[in-house]
Amino acid sequence: MAKVCIFLITVALIAGMAGCGGDGGVEYDLTINSTAGGAVTTPGEGTFTYDEGTVVNLTAEAEWGYEFANWTGDMGTIADVNNATTTITMDDDYFIAAKFAVEPQYILIITSTEGGEVTKPGEGIFSYDEGTVVDLVATPDDGYRFANWTGDVGTIADVNAAATAITMNGDYFITANFAQYFPMVATDSWMDILLQTTN
Repeated sequence: MAKVCIFLITVALIAGMAGCGGDGGVEYDLTINSTAGGAVTTPGEGTFTYDEGTVVNLTAEAEWGYEFANWTGDMGTIADVNNATTTITMDDDYFIAAKFAVEPQYILIITSTEGGEVTKPGEGIFSYDEGTVVDLVATPDDGYRFANWTGDVGTIADVNAAATAITMNGDYFITANFAQYFPMVATDSWMDILLQTTN
């Protein structure tokens, strides 16, 4: 009888340990997806299971022409909902999505006055993503010099430099201005010149 009791106690203890969970942890599901314009590359998209308290790395990557906007859904434990690279702490079942938006583009119109041309990026109408830094190079013709840039020059690094750059934070119209170049020539005094012409 004593052996039977010991056996039953042993079975009860094993069953009790198994009932507590072999790894002793609670698990939660994290479901991830994204809008058009990009994807979640870490840990990926789909449903993943993690132990309670796990800190999961999140990385969202935008496609060309798009930018990461923010994380949506169950965002309560996301460290930074506005950062494409962040973390989420698994304290429950969560559903999150990476939201992407079309990256703004702006128009740059470039012209020049007589006496030269804009050789980089050229003259005409160009389209750039927001924040793009565009190199500008103005080249004068013989007998002319570069004067300055005029127009929407608020983000031009140096309006007086023929080689400079503009940052595209809006639609801009700019002009490269050139002026005739008169080289300094070593001459006699005006009186000497006058005397020479009268003789």
